[in-house]
This record gives sequence, structure tokens and C-alpha cells, in this order.
Amino acid sequence: MSDPTSELGLEELPNPPLYRLVDGEGRDVYAETGVGGEPASVGVLFGSEELAREFSAGASEYGMAIFAGLEPRPLGDWGAAEVFASAGEDYVLVISTSGTGLFHAADVARLAAERSREMPFPLYLISDERGEAPLITVETEEGEVLVAALFSSPEKARAFKTRAVHLDLPDALGTIDDADGLRRHALVAQQAGADYAVLDPESGMTEAIPVEELIR
Repeated sequence: MSDPTSELGLEELPNPPLYRLVDGEGRDVYAETGVGGEPASVGVLFGSEELAREFSAGASEYGMAIFAGLEPRPLGDWGAAEVFASAGEDYVLVISTSGTGLFHAADVARLAAERSREMPFPLYLISDERGEAPLITVETEEGEVLVAALFSSPEKARAFKTRAVHLDLPDALGTIDDADGLRRHALVAQQAGADYAVLDPESGMTEAIPVEELIR
């Protein structure tokens, strides 16, 4: 378990995947306890599956027997963490290898919402030897739209190239290291005719971001 004397700050929440404990039907479980002398419901998030299992095994010793014997399930991104923190509990206890913190659930939900909108730098793009990244044509109800494809990892970029062999994409990968680099890339893409950028595209215009928003 993490060092109980090390207090975790809200901004120090570990990045997903985070883990919560669920019952036999896969439902999230919350503890009814006292916080500051008032009754409160508390959900628990863990920085790793190992920590979740360790906590579950010793939950009775920690005064939270309701979590004993439960199974960990992952929250794969900040959006899922926001949903967990918005489910109606009063507080979220976060346990990580670097410390433990008890936070108002609304604060965790707000932070998760903010982080879900952040780009996970470095970003990757499929490019040619000159560093130029081709745009992708996507069919929508309004007609064809040009899209700049961005990827959160080299593996996801290569997997997309494999799936989209019909696009005859180049073999090289470029990187975008920060927000300034993203703005420059978005400006070039806009000048080339792109209307949107898509992070880790799977199909259609899912999670499309107007290029103008990336230039601001």
C-alpha cells in the first residue's frame, strides 16, 4: 500500500488507467462513513490494479469492510474517471504509490473533465520523408471532409496505417511535442484544407476537433 503519511494533492492524481472496486454484478461500490463528523459516501480509486487488490484484501483492517473481496476494474481514460466521480458519492479517496488523498467528488470530476480535454503529448502523425502529413478524406452526411489524423502513440499510428492500407499512407512518423507544435501543425493543416483533427481515429468523425480550436 502507498505510504499513509504521504498526502496526495488533487493535481497529483495518477494518470489513467485508474482502478475502482466493483461487486459481483460489476457495479461500483461506495462506503458509507463519516468525514469531518458528518455522514458521507466515499468512492475509492487506485493508481494500479495491484493496489486495488491489496486494498480489497485488507479492507476490513482499513475500516471499509464493504470493499472486502471485490474485484478491480479499470477506468481507461479521464472521461471514465469523470463519470465515476459524478455518480453521486460525496468524496473520492485516491490511493497511489506516491500517496493517498481524500477529495470532494466534484473536484475530482472537474479535474478529470479538464484533463480529458488535454492532448496527451507527445502526439504522433503519419508523415513522409519531408515531414509532411497527408490529410484523410472522410465521408459525412454533408459530403467529404478533410481530416488531420493525430495519434497518442506510435503503435496506434502504425495500427491505423495497417487498417487503412487503401489510403497508401507514407511510412514515416512525425512527432508533436507541445501545444505550440500542435498549433503550427493545425495551421498548416487548415491551409491545406482540413476542417477537423481526430485523435486516434477509429471510424468516421468520432471525437473530431475543429482545427480552428487547435490554432487559438
